[in-house]
Amino acid sequence: MAKARKRKLPLVTVESSSSNSSTPLSGRTTIRQFHVLSKRRAQLKAGTTNEESVEALAAVEDEITQLGGLETYQRMSAIGQGTDRGGGSEKILIKWLKDFGLHKNRACKLCLLEVGALKPDNYSTCATWIDPTPLDLRSRHPSIIEQDFLQLDVTAHRNKWDILSLSLVLNFVPEPKDRGMFYITTYLLELRLNESRTNAVNCA
Repeated sequence: MAKARKRKLPLVTVESSSSNSSTPLSGRTTIRQFHVLSKRRAQLKAGTTNEESVEALAAVEDEITQLGGLETYQRMSAIGQGTDRGGGSEKILIKWLKDFGLHKNRACKLCLLEVGALKPDNYSTCATWIDPTPLDLRSRHPSIIEQDFLQLDVTAHRNKWDILSLSLVLNFVPEPKDRGMFYITTYLLELRLNESRTNAVNCA
């Protein structure tokens, strides 16, 4: 007699739409669930393909859909960057740059590539000394360039920026090899800012 197949439980528990509000707790829960599911999806795609793995992948894809997909992940992340939630990581970067005195006596603005930008105006308060280029895998605003950072033409963009902000993007990438590629791509872009040029950067 054939063995009865056990029904697989979902990897995460998806809250109903009525309870999935934009509270800090629900936002963090959604983001955490999306990371867990994305990592599992990547593992299944990289593993051996058989009937069981195909079913498991379909189940994970279904859970991601129930969660709201990338759109919900981005929305919750953007809400988490609100001033009522403490603001985004740009606050930390701005502080670091100011601690190094990079906002003073500049010949021109610092050119910043912001990878994983959910809002186009994260650096609007620093418009006099930072020229940002917001970029994301799926743009939520016309001013945000829709581009996979790992597919960026490093030859065409070499020496174009002084600063690169990856924010929490590395947490979003499930595969270690792809996280490593972020560092390699950053290295190949050859950022212009260094100790000898902090006050005389050519932004043209």
